Amino acid sequence: MTSLAQYSTPIEHIGNHVGILVLHGFGCTTDTVAPWAEAFQEHGYTVKMPVLAGHGTTADDLSATTLEQIVHSATAALEWLQAHTDYQVICGFDFGGTIAQHLAQQYHIDGLLLLNAAYQLPAKLLKSVDRLIATNETEGPIGTADIKNPRITVHRYDRYPIALAREIIDFTKDVAEQANRIQAPLLVMHSEDDHVLPPNTVDRLITIASSKEKHLITLKDSYHYALIDYDGPRIIEQSIYFVKGIDPDRYVQEIDQKDRKKKKRR
Repeated sequence: MTSLAQYSTPIEHIGNHVGILVLHGFGCTTDTVAPWAEAFQEHGYTVKMPVLAGHGTTADDLSATTLEQIVHSATAALEWLQAHTDYQVICGFDFGGTIAQHLAQQYHIDGLLLLNAAYQLPAKLLKSVDRLIATNETEGPIGTADIKNPRITVHRYDRYPIALAREIIDFTKDVAEQANRIQAPLLVMHSEDDHVLPPNTVDRLITIASSKEKHLITLKDSYHYALIDYDGPRIIEQSIYFVKGIDPDRYVQEIDQKDRKKKKRR
C-alpha cells in the first residue's frame, strides 16, 4: 500500500509576530498548499502548516479517522500560533477552507484567506455520496485530479470513507449556516473553472459574512488545485498583499527601513 508521507511534510517556522495557519484539503497532501507556507516563511512570518489527522499516510488511516480528529488537528495548530504570535491569519484550501471558516467563527483571528473552499457542496457531489450510502459501500473513489496544468501531479488518496464524507457534508452545512459569525478581514479566491467546488456559492459567503473588509478574486487560468496550477504565482502575490494589509506594524517597519537607509547615506 502506497504511503503519501513523502508528499506531506508539516511546517512549523518561528518568524515575526504575525502567524499564518495553512490548511490543506480533504484526501490530499501538504504539497498542494506548500507554496503558500513557503512564501509566507520567506517573507518573515511565523508559519504553521499541519498534516491534518488521517492524511499523509494511507487511505486506510483516513478510514479510521473521525471528523472531530481532523478538526482538532487544525485547532491545535491555531492554538500553537496564538501562543507564539500576536496576530493570526488562516489560509484554507478545499475542505481546509471549510475548517478555516469554522475556526474563524469560533476564535478571534485577524484574517481569513480562502482558496477554492467549500461553502455549500454541489448537488452532484451530494447525490454521489447518497448513491454510495444506498449500496452499503464503505468507500468511494476520489476520481481524477482537477488541475489544468498537465505537467503537475497531484498526490492524493484514491478513495475516501463514506461515513466520514457524510460527517463532512453535515459539518459543511453547519459552517455555512453560521457564516455571519465570520468577522475577520476576508479574501476569497476561487477558480472560474473549478470542477470540484464550482464558485456559484461564493457570492453568498461574501454577502453573509460580517467582515467589514471583503475581497473576491476570480482565478481564470486554473482548476481546483490552483496553488500548484497556472494561477499559483498570482495567488501568492495576492495573499502576501492581503496579509501585509492587515499587519498593523507594516508602516512602522517601512519607516524604520527608510531611516536606516538615510543613516547609511550619511
